[in-house]
Amino acid sequence: MPSALLLPVVTCAVVLLVSGVAKLRAPATVDAAFTSLDVPAALDTPLVRRLVPWAEVALGAWLLLATGAALAVVAALALALFVAYLVLVVRAQRRPEPVDCGCFGALGSARVTRVTVWRNVLLVVSAALAVVAGLRGVGVIAALVDGGALAWLAASALTVAVAVLVTHRDAPAEQGSGVPSSATSEPSTDEAGEYVREAIPRAQVLTEDGTLVLLAQESARAAHLLVFLSPGCGPCGRIGPLVAGWNEQLAPVVVRAVVAGQPSVVDTWLTYLQGHAWFDPHGVTRAAFSAGNPSAVLLGADGLIAGGPVHGEEAVSAFVAEVAEQLREARAEGELSSADIANRPEDGAAAAEPADEGAKPADERAEAAEAGVTDAR
Repeated sequence: MPSALLLPVVTCAVVLLVSGVAKLRAPATVDAAFTSLDVPAALDTPLVRRLVPWAEVALGAWLLLATGAALAVVAALALALFVAYLVLVVRAQRRPEPVDCGCFGALGSARVTRVTVWRNVLLVVSAALAVVAGLRGVGVIAALVDGGALAWLAASALTVAVAVLVTHRDAPAEQGSGVPSSATSEPSTDEAGEYVREAIPRAQVLTEDGTLVLLAQESARAAHLLVFLSPGCGPCGRIGPLVAGWNEQLAPVVVRAVVAGQPSVVDTWLTYLQGHAWFDPHGVTRAAFSAGNPSAVLLGADGLIAGGPVHGEEAVSAFVAEVAEQLREARAEGELSSADIANRPEDGAAAAEPADEGAKPADERAEAAEAGVTDAR
């Protein structure tokens, strides 16, 4: 007689096949997931990252084809994999900052939440039942479609629950709720498609020592390139280490990472951002710019947004390269000097007074810092 235990076997097989194929179609999501979920260093290697999708596909196919003892073995391997995934998402869900994993590529929600944890719990239960199916000699291919109605209904409910949680997407958060929305805005353009500069929002951030900084006030001293990052975002983990170099490369523009969370995060996960980060613990500034993970915006010294926002790892890198090119042109045309670069304001420091009568005042340095970047997009 066919067993209701076939459904958990099929559930695990389908989830593994869908997950593996999605990862193979978008390898970057695997790298992002490993970074976001803080996979132990011993397992976080290029070889393991490339093997994971193939392992999922192989396990999924084997679950459908195996019977008896072979099914018990492959189900045990799937169970071990799902338990490992459960441990990673539980750790991620307990972090004080939001974590994105994109475990199923574009399918389902990328944000790790309680729903993600319950989804993985049900996958562990399904894999455990698949082990039982193997021990009882059940096999998908060899099965006949017949069995007890109650058992099949219960197993079907488990399958439906897993499917719903896998494809679940969180509703976008409203601005002002403290949780950044997954939606991001595009830069404003006029009827001719030209970039329209808007006023810098009345927003503030925290420095590493906890001091409140008004963005409009800071940008009046020098143009600022803000790079919005989150500790649990895979692409952010790749962009974050570049911020310090960008700050040197784009002088006299000041480059700052705006990190979702409290200043303490640089002491735990983001040590490479020390001295180059501001903090947005409640997501208010992120919402003001409709910023995603990651994204970037250029603030001019005239109180207007000079470029962006742009969204995504590749777009942010291209945006930085564009600003760097415009600064090189400004230097070549004599619009920027070494003095402009040397007099760039420090993070959260008070505006410096001219050293002598020949030194440029702060407002002139700010104008020079903006030269060549007011039309960046």
